[in-house]
Amino acid sequence: MTSVPPGAAGRLRDDLVARGLVEGLPAAFAAGVTRFGRPLRAELDALTGAADDLAARLATGAVGAGDLPLLTRVLFFAGHADVLAGAGLPVPAYDVLGGFRENLARPLGPRLPERPRAGSRRWRVLGRSVGFPIGVPACVLNGSEAWVRHNVANGYSVLTYKTVRGRVHPPNEQPNWTFAPRATGSLPPGAAGDVVSDPWDWVDPGSPAVSTVNSFGVPSPAPEEWMADLERSLAAVGEDALLLVSVMGEGNGTDLVEDFARTARLAEEAGAPVVELNLSCPNTLSASAAGVKPPLCLDPDATVAVVESVRRALDDRTGLVAKLSWLDEPALAALVPRLAPLVDGVAGINTLQSRVRRSDGQPTFPGRELAGLSGIAVRDPALDFTRRLVALRDAGGRHFDVLAMGGVTDPGSFQALFALGADAVQSAAGAFADPFLARRCIAELGEMLPRTLEEAR
Repeated sequence: MTSVPPGAAGRLRDDLVARGLVEGLPAAFAAGVTRFGRPLRAELDALTGAADDLAARLATGAVGAGDLPLLTRVLFFAGHADVLAGAGLPVPAYDVLGGFRENLARPLGPRLPERPRAGSRRWRVLGRSVGFPIGVPACVLNGSEAWVRHNVANGYSVLTYKTVRGRVHPPNEQPNWTFAPRATGSLPPGAAGDVVSDPWDWVDPGSPAVSTVNSFGVPSPAPEEWMADLERSLAAVGEDALLLVSVMGEGNGTDLVEDFARTARLAEEAGAPVVELNLSCPNTLSASAAGVKPPLCLDPDATVAVVESVRRALDDRTGLVAKLSWLDEPALAALVPRLAPLVDGVAGINTLQSRVRRSDGQPTFPGRELAGLSGIAVRDPALDFTRRLVALRDAGGRHFDVLAMGGVTDPGSFQALFALGADAVQSAAGAFADPFLARRCIAELGEMLPRTLEEAR
């Protein structure tokens, strides 16, 4: 767990007592851990017994700093994580027990009182001058004005508004996001993920070995709703941050291409300075046995057709980024030269499509055995992809910016991707699990990180 101020446990205990939450804490915690499934009896007894003991110590005042990891887990699953966040203590940013809509309106983690900055230094990303080049990619952590304001306040400067679509799409059935605490090391590049993740699993906030799995299904409000929210979000980013907007089309063949272009134009109409094409999502629903579709970028001709159509549809002043999933060497080498003349940037990787099961063998996400794996489990694939992407850019003679992501959970993993030649680095699982990730990266690297890619070389 990240460092906390002295006396934090005592102050938190006093707050819980004043709110009258201590007595009901064990029952609320038990309800949370069994919300989407039931642990085996021995595990459930151990969890509820620990919560009972904690509540007894809270009642008598016999709590200290050593109790904060358990207290954080108990409050998170009991639905009282806002108490932690209000005290400025680390807690995951997204309420995994709450619905997608609820979470859009309310970021859960703490919000820093002052935006972290690397002095007056700036970096160039997609033709814009931004603060320290760390950000949050297109995901539920950037799904609304409230989230954009929250992330900017916490030090992120390159944000991608969550993927929007040309009509309303509800989220997949809950649960949608779970920890994967058994995945503490990275998969090799190209390896298939086979992950065990229970809805009640937990990783302490700030752990650099965090992995998660998610299956949201690219939900989207109606265009009239997200366009209005996007306008407000763009007004909130400030002069040293950049907000891209991720879009996705639907259908097949010409219908898919036209819907991508139509949705991109809506984003541009709402003020988007840069549109990112989601060609990489690993968990949109299908009628297949696995319940989900493969990423679109696995089909190179369809990918190029979409990018060409969107580029024609947008104003020349609007930036365009193609977001890809991990591709093997022949596939990436064949695709990038076709994309390079059309785009201002390439982003990757998305989460890795993986088989995800509970410890009892049942799918973690009902009706869909495949979901997106992120965090340290995808670090090596992300490094491999970024290294090859930058080499293709350098060899091709056409510059495009690289937005790298995957396995960024601490300053070292940020620096590893940036050092390969990325222009900006984004984090989803790391930002979810560590609300102070951007601040830590800025504090450790803000004075030494090269200003520009040219200086980095």
